[in-house]
Amino acid sequence: MNDLLAQGVQLMVLGMGVVLAFLLILVAVMTGLSALVQRFAPETTGGKPATAPAPEPAPQVSPHIRAAIQDAIRQHRAQR
Repeated sequence: MNDLLAQGVQLMVLGMGVVLAFLLILVAVMTGLSALVQRFAPETTGGKPATAPAPEPAPQVSPHIRAAIQDAIRQHRAQR
């Protein structure tokens, strides 16, 4: 049984080593590709800092619908 346990530990260490090596290679490749993209295709903003577009104003709700929504909310809170 001791031999079987040793084989299991060896297999586990080998598997973890393979996964670690794969992840390290993946990180290296992704870092290299990022550097290539930044070098050959830099992001251009036309000299101005990028800004988010202004949010659209909320649509106007008629007073009747607003009152109905408020009544529904009041009824819902009263049921709790």
